[in-house]
Amino acid sequence: MKIEFNKISQNGVDFETKIEEVVFLGTAKRIDKNLIKCTGTIEGSFVHCCDRCGCDFKQNIRQNVEIYANNGLYKDNNDYINLIEFFDGFINFDTMLQSELESLKCDYLYCSQCN
Repeated sequence: MKIEFNKISQNGVDFETKIEEVVFLGTAKRIDKNLIKCTGTIEGSFVHCCDRCGCDFKQNIRQNVEIYANNGLYKDNNDYINLIEFFDGFINFDTMLQSELESLKCDYLYCSQCN
């Protein structure tokens, strides 16, 4: 799902996107001319390889997230930990969700037998 930066106001725009069995839903609100704050929830499940035994298992997630999106290169002094720069004038919520999923998969995750 994509939304133009120009169409997001300070009142906010609701969004929802899904990749396989994981849903990302929330609200995107304008912070300043180029910066948007997206708050929401990621919930669902994904298949992951156990980091101990190597067996595939289903990992359930339910996580509140706060992601910032900037239209172009971010040049401000504030250090936002979770900031994604977009260069085509659109916010891509699928890209945000994919980024968060990959971040979760980088953590050590164990199946129920190894936990």
